Amino acid sequence: MKIALVSDNGTTISRHFGRARQYVVVTVEDGNEVARELRSKEDCHSHGHDHDHDHDHSHSDPRHDAILDAIRDCQVVIAGGMGAGMDQRLRSAGINAIRTQIPSIEIAIEKYLKGQLSDMVELVH
Repeated sequence: MKIALVSDNGTTISRHFGRARQYVVVTVEDGNEVARELRSKEDCHSHGHDHDHDHDHSHSDPRHDAILDAIRDCQVVIAGGMGAGMDQRLRSAGINAIRTQIPSIEIAIEKYLKGQLSDMVELVH
């Protein structure tokens, strides 16, 4: 199994899926981490206009396909939050999304592997 964690720095979980710069991809076998890698992630918000305002990307937004390409081999994504369009796109791709307020990638992985990481659906915006 592969778990992708959305990050800007490789150590903490990004608060917003669409703005994060990379994925930390953890490979798990028999309940233990056996490999870890950093993968580049396209920023779906870097398309030339200000995003300080609130809005929803449609689940048909083509940028969502591009930012999922790097993690199509993953079964789970852990993020600090995401838009409703990305949530739908992940589900359509068969990737289980877990939203959390835990900032540490290490702690989130540990809790996930112990079955103690709950999905905070209220972090879908």
